[in-house]
Amino acid sequence: MFADFHRLPGDTPQTDTTLRADEIITAIELPPKGFAANHSYLKIRDRLSYAFALISIAVGLDMEGDTIKEARLALGGVAHKPWRNKEAEAQLAGASATRETFMRAAQTVLQDARGFGHNDFKIELARRGIVRTLMQAARGTPQSQADKRIK
Repeated sequence: MFADFHRLPGDTPQTDTTLRADEIITAIELPPKGFAANHSYLKIRDRLSYAFALISIAVGLDMEGDTIKEARLALGGVAHKPWRNKEAEAQLAGASATRETFMRAAQTVLQDARGFGHNDFKIELARRGIVRTLMQAARGTPQSQADKRIK
């Protein structure tokens, strides 16, 4: 299962994944779910380059009209591995795709977030990024147009 692919450091912090030395990934097959039309990825970094993300957000929504049937949301750049919050995903299921709904979901994702002084800014950055990425995904619009179309 892909959710088990990335691992926490534990006693071997040099090992990021469950991939063995004699294995290689040749393909990833995604299930035929309804996320194709309503997905978005946002990577916020210090400079316009391939630099490591300060925060990244990946969202997939299965929509029926303006109602979210199912949601997937993962954060990058905030932990050793991509971070999902199933409570927020469940909260989004059955909800209307509005800014208020997305702000509540962001609050749920970040309710236990704690900074270490030097990275406290990432919490607010993540909050805004989650709302923006959910808006983009809900409307199936390019990043530059998403903010103009949400109620």
